[in-house]
Amino acid sequence: MKINITAGECLNKILQEKYPNETFIPFNEAMVKGGYNTKLFSEEFIIERSTIHKVSKEEYVNKLTLFLNFLKKINNYSEVILWFGDEPFCKKNTEIVLQTLKEYKFLGNVALNIVDEETGKILNSNLVRL
Repeated sequence: MKINITAGECLNKILQEKYPNETFIPFNEAMVKGGYNTKLFSEEFIIERSTIHKVSKEEYVNKLTLFLNFLKKINNYSEVILWFGDEPFCKKNTEIVLQTLKEYKFLGNVALNIVDEETGKILNSNLVRL
């Protein structure tokens, strides 16, 4: 099974319209803001990041529900395709998603599409080794 992870809700919507038969989930985090000192997306991480973003734990989890559900079922997937822009915000989030896949021991294929976030046009595409 394959899943596509996007930089956020706006790009997610663009790509769902371009590729209606694909499954896309947004990565709704802003990792350039603040840091973290625990395992990615653990309970402690969620508490730490919700504090950094000044939202309740519930609000944080609601914003990331699709991504967190993916992590719970990560072994059901054989391929992950990342769709992110090329600016510093997206680069940091891409790095975190790749690190998360590694920490959660994802064994499938990973592709990274660098895209124009306004159009979804692929600017560069690479296979990634975790």
